[in-house]
Amino acid sequence: MKHYAIILAGGLGQRMDSAVPKQFLALNDKPIIIWAIETFYTSSLFDAIIIAIHPDYHKTLQSLLCDYNIQTTVIITNGGKTRQQSCYNALCSLQCNDNDIVLIHDAARPFITQTMIQNCINTTVQYGACGIYTPVKETIAMIKDDSVVEVLPRHAICAAQTPQCFYYSLIMDAHKKALAHSINDATDDISLVLIAGHPVKAITGNYYHNIKITTTEDIAIAQAIINNNLYH
Repeated sequence: MKHYAIILAGGLGQRMDSAVPKQFLALNDKPIIIWAIETFYTSSLFDAIIIAIHPDYHKTLQSLLCDYNIQTTVIITNGGKTRQQSCYNALCSLQCNDNDIVLIHDAARPFITQTMIQNCINTTVQYGACGIYTPVKETIAMIKDDSVVEVLPRHAICAAQTPQCFYYSLIMDAHKKALAHSINDATDDISLVLIAGHPVKAITGNYYHNIKITTTEDIAIAQAIINNNLYH
């Protein structure tokens, strides 16, 4: 059984309003994407790291891998127009056995921990698929045309994080079924797995350890997390 880490970095960070994609912005003088890559690299659990990124930034990424002395098998593949397409491109770049483990992570989540990675792998070995979730803090409402349609029961609502982890055969089956049914813009992989009829186990995540950087405010929050040593 082999283990592969897919890091999705195909986005251009339009919500960040930055000249470069957000994964290349500095966080404590280190590019955001390197934080995640280093964690997977130093875990020594993975046979290869696959990074899906916009073609215009292949050379930038290759330079960073050299600068930070990432000495492992790294496969760089093209990101797609959607997250789903980027992930499928990454999966297709692999030649896996059915029971190999594939862990899929967003490059914009820099504080992934070794414990989270190991928990994901252990849970996937037992159940076939798993994802990380955190309970929401606020009450969640559905809004349509500026009117509140429904207030959802907070105790049953969780926010999805990454990594999400699967047997290779299971996640490829989910992606192929999605494409066959013209589903091409899923916001995460577990939604495809559920549509394909596979059960998924939930792991409890952590707000600080696994923040997703989407806006400029998130950069400030992430820096505060580092300054206060809350990300270990």
